[in-house]
Amino acid sequence: MLVTDDGEEVLCSGDAAGFKAGDANGHCLRNQSDSDVLVLEIGTRVSDEAAPYSDINMVAHASGKPARYTRRDGTPYPDIARRGREAD
Repeated sequence: MLVTDDGEEVLCSGDAAGFKAGDANGHCLRNQSDSDVLVLEIGTRVSDEAAPYSDINMVAHASGKPARYTRRDGTPYPDIARRGREAD
């Protein structure tokens, strides 16, 4: 299932979805089956990259060390840092 700001869309084996750089339409994939799913994700790691989370009014900015999170209007979320692998 592809979930975007516009709603949900069922994806099947062999389907593809793409999003232009700078598109503020947040998106995620959700596996609603009982089977494993293999997903190939291709992207860049440009310094000014940002990822919007449409369902929670949040944007992750990759330019910070560590990455920083703000609301869509730019107001920062206090004391929130990216989890997982340490920034290089």
